[in-house]
Amino acid sequence: MRTWLFAGLSLIWAMPSQAHKLKVSLATAKVLPDSGHIKIEYRFHLHDLEHAVVHLFNDSKSIYKDKKIQQQFIDYVYTQTSLRRLSGQALALSKPTYEVDNKYLWVYQDAQYTKSIPLKGLQMRHGVLRDIWPQQINLVNFRGMGAVKTMYFDKNDNWLTVQFESKIDNKK
Repeated sequence: MRTWLFAGLSLIWAMPSQAHKLKVSLATAKVLPDSGHIKIEYRFHLHDLEHAVVHLFNDSKSIYKDKKIQQQFIDYVYTQTSLRRLSGQALALSKPTYEVDNKYLWVYQDAQYTKSIPLKGLQMRHGVLRDIWPQQINLVNFRGMGAVKTMYFDKNDNWLTVQFESKIDNKK
């Protein structure tokens, strides 16, 4: 019993020192088929970005408070993300907007597609922070076109593809 107690306490004490070693961003892309609109929300840990701005912009200013550094990062996101139809037709992403919320930086982008042409899937490029940290993982969840689909960008992934269900069951 003592061994289990010691092991449990050791894990609790070790956790803060191991906290946040995995570099991950999470995004949600909401596909709105009735309007032909796609809304993307990216969430980045400010702790990661604090280290990233030194590598990206040779700047040690705080991304937590410095609006100029925040805008530089947002511009960087714009250059590192792309969206297109399965046919390869590019979908223009809007210039990103953002907000700082506690320990996260939220970035928002929109895209329009011709809703008269069925959206059977999408291809996406999401290289944010992967050019400075090879271990960076970027997850993107697609909602609104049937079951949630996830893209998992890691290592050398460039463009990934997600296919949507051919019929959406609105009864669920």
